[in-house]
Amino acid sequence: MAAGMEVRIGMAGALRKMLGVEQQLRAERDLRLIEDYRAGRQAAFDELVQAYESTVHRILAQLNVGSTDVEDLAQEVFLRIYRNLHRFRGQSSFYTWLYRITINVFFDHNKKRKRADVRLQRLQNAMVDVSNVHADPDDPFRVTFEQLTRDTFSRAIATLPEPFRDVVAMREVDDLSYEEIALQTGISIGTVRSRLSRARARLKELLRPELAAA
Repeated sequence: MAAGMEVRIGMAGALRKMLGVEQQLRAERDLRLIEDYRAGRQAAFDELVQAYESTVHRILAQLNVGSTDVEDLAQEVFLRIYRNLHRFRGQSSFYTWLYRITINVFFDHNKKRKRADVRLQRLQNAMVDVSNVHADPDDPFRVTFEQLTRDTFSRAIATLPEPFRDVVAMREVDDLSYEEIALQTGISIGTVRSRLSRARARLKELLRPELAAA
């Protein structure tokens, strides 16, 4: 019995030592690739991406990110790494740094999604009177209605001409003020108001059949 315990302890120690060696080798490889990239070898960054692409996908999957969003978020992770690689000083391992960036991208994604849901709901309420719909959030009809209209609004916004789509997205999804929209688009505040008014009128027209059916 004691001999068996000693064997298991020995195997556990050997495993920890082996993992420690692998981590050290990986950290050394990462530092070498980073230095190569900083020295001008562009392919070194591609090698970093190849080495960690599956890792980023796995982390995002563990965070319950939907399969349709994983690829987009992974691209955002590596885009941030590309933009900030000059700031990496090796105070932690590259893996730790990458993990932290992946988590930050995940939280930013959640914030944007929640804000978009709120803004789309406000847009819906501004254009459609749903006061006759039962307000119980557990009511299956209410849930179905809200999902239908939210999806419908998203599709309707996508059909707007680009100038109108842009101001609606900035105002109703990104929560920008009229002044901020004017600065980003280079148009006057009066034009911003006019385009929003015309876009909302167009959305009412587009959505009338779907909302009547709902």
